[in-house]
Amino acid sequence: MSGKISATFGTRKILTMIQQQHADRDLLLMQANATEDRYMLLDLSGEPTVFSSPVTYDVLLSKGSADWHGMTSFIFVDLPIEEQKVFTSKFSGFRHDYERPDGLKHFMILREAKNDAAFVIVTNWHRDSEYAVWLRSESFKPFAKYITSDYDYHESRYMFVRSLKS
Repeated sequence: MSGKISATFGTRKILTMIQQQHADRDLLLMQANATEDRYMLLDLSGEPTVFSSPVTYDVLLSKGSADWHGMTSFIFVDLPIEEQKVFTSKFSGFRHDYERPDGLKHFMILREAKNDAAFVIVTNWHRDSEYAVWLRSESFKPFAKYITSDYDYHESRYMFVRSLKS
């Protein structure tokens, strides 16, 4: 996994066209679970983005396989500077003591490149039900504190649609 990930959003038609124009890149097309017409294209190449309106993230932690098939959850939180240190120590501990929950294929911590306060917890699962179990598990507890409006929490879930590389 590269040190950077970029995302852009749009219609399936436009994002598929971008994907085909840049077939040499590892671009993943994903569809939002909440609505049929909301799509995201992820650039996993780590190279300067080809997107005209990207959101770019630094990869702080990446564990597991690079298989994006299945359901992917993106948990977004904004952390004040003093809380960033606590959060960083929690995911550093998670890095070393990591026991993969059932169904979890991939786990990442991202930080938005243009906003040091914006973090994303990315998890990829075989099934939604396994994700729901994890949210109530011991291994999620270090992150549960941040799933409140105090940290501008919001979440998006996506399903893998296609990649020209896999």
